[in-house]
Amino acid sequence: MRRLFFALMACVLALMQSACVGDAKYVVQDGCVVYRYWTFSFGWRNDTLPGADAATFEQVKDWLGYDSERVYYEDKLVSGADVSSLVAIRKPLFRDKRDYYYQAVPMHVSDVASFKVMAWFEDDFWAHDSRCAYYDTVRIDGVDLDSFKILEMSKAKDKHHVYYFGRVIPDADPATYEILGYSAYSRDKSHIWCGDDLLEDVDYATFTVDDVSTAHDKYGSFRWEKRDTIAE
Repeated sequence: MRRLFFALMACVLALMQSACVGDAKYVVQDGCVVYRYWTFSFGWRNDTLPGADAATFEQVKDWLGYDSERVYYEDKLVSGADVSSLVAIRKPLFRDKRDYYYQAVPMHVSDVASFKVMAWFEDDFWAHDSRCAYYDTVRIDGVDLDSFKILEMSKAKDKHHVYYFGRVIPDADPATYEILGYSAYSRDKSHIWCGDDLLEDVDYATFTVDDVSTAHDKYGSFRWEKRDTIAE
């Protein structure tokens, strides 16, 4: 349930890192291709790329490179990617003639020719092609594209379902589903959730959001999905 919290924290850390350090890059050292990047724990790191050919290596972006046979995202080998048709989109998204890739992971896009990013949220995105919708590497088969709507970074809906990080929220009614202010809480006509966790012992009529992670009803308060107090 706390994926939303950790996703927000990851965004903050990414912004802090970009503000404090220089760019990562690929370098050749002692005949090996090395990816040089910053970490808060260890400072600058130099990771050797597995199997990379220094003689033919080319940097596309400071996070994407290739040699005559292999593609690399940062220091990770991208299995199966086509070198000759490699195109960087925006970190961490790139493509070849067969598929799109999120970081080093193939997305298994259903229709590559019609794939389009709908919205970015730092390193995460919602996208669609002519058949499916996507949240990062999560492919949503059977989506109704005509009614598909992004609600916020982690949530979207169509006329059939509500989606949380690309996964269906069971029993959520998309017609009445709404996010409650700037918080982790949401509701439809008969349920209340924190993230994708259904609140089981909540009084619907008196439920009120206090801030991003806390709320209350007539029986007591909630911290995230857990009730702090229950009246006897």
